[in-house]
Amino acid sequence: MAAQVKIGIVGAGAFGQRYIETLRSNYSVDLAWICDRDADLCRSIASKYSIAGSSTDYRTVCSDPSLDAIVVVTPESAHREIAVAALQAGKHVIVEKPLATNEEDARAMADAARRAEKLLMPAFLLRFDYRYGRLHEQIGRVGKIHNIYAYRNFDRNLFDLYSRTHSFVENAIHDIDLILWYVQSPVKRVHAFCRNNLGKSNPDVNWGILEFESGAMAVIQSSWLYPPQKHESLQWNAGMQVMGERGVLEVSSDQGGFRANTENDGILLLDQTGWSEINGEPRGAFGAMLRHYIACIRNEAQYRGATAEEAIESMRIANWLIETSRIAERS
Repeated sequence: MAAQVKIGIVGAGAFGQRYIETLRSNYSVDLAWICDRDADLCRSIASKYSIAGSSTDYRTVCSDPSLDAIVVVTPESAHREIAVAALQAGKHVIVEKPLATNEEDARAMADAARRAEKLLMPAFLLRFDYRYGRLHEQIGRVGKIHNIYAYRNFDRNLFDLYSRTHSFVENAIHDIDLILWYVQSPVKRVHAFCRNNLGKSNPDVNWGILEFESGAMAVIQSSWLYPPQKHESLQWNAGMQVMGERGVLEVSSDQGGFRANTENDGILLLDQTGWSEINGEPRGAFGAMLRHYIACIRNEAQYRGATAEEAIESMRIANWLIETSRIAERS
């Protein structure tokens, strides 16, 4: 058996803990470090998950010569500094999406990965969702793509956290990445319209239109106006329809599948693909993404995830949409 992959995680918040719980289930992983600026939180998480190394300084983690990879799960503004330091220290890196909010930061990470000859993975987990991955496999059956409609509606309570970043970059970037993956044609023009109903720092309703050189068009709709959800059984209202010259392919996250109908909660549609677990083992897209990344580090698989260049292009399109939405507001 090959040696375990030693991993450090920078960022001990809710999503960092999701990474911890998923990686702990993989026999190929030795979760060696947890790092967070909050010293009390860092010590608490290290104790809870029996992680040997804990630090408030990511440079301490990067300097461990035995470490193979680092996961960056911090606010977007810190991604570049941590990821570049980790790559320069000879570590493979996963960066939670978005890779960055501007091209300069994203390019610095991509360049550092190329110089270090290490794998930099932007964490676009939906490429590992069975439904969206299956859609990609079936693209050829519908012929030339004419039209795509993607929608992603979130619990308004979550916007207190995620409003720090514009939704085109924060959550619609998943759909931008998928659409670019499916269409495989340069975007020649974008249009966007946004509305701020909740009074946060960024708009909560966002509509974008992409026009491709191939002639295809795509509509992206993202909002944060869904009613508050019980997060232990959270199911996004999200999906995608791809229309081609010979047929239609569709993904809908909150129809069909498994549901529970109880006296206390009524009907709940339970997630089975993103974060689902069976017998304590992550079986959804998130677990599949991390298992694939570990297999790549162990030279057991050829990398199939989004590349840094693809993440940069998705971010460029997202920022282009933001720019056009602001022009529309002024006109």
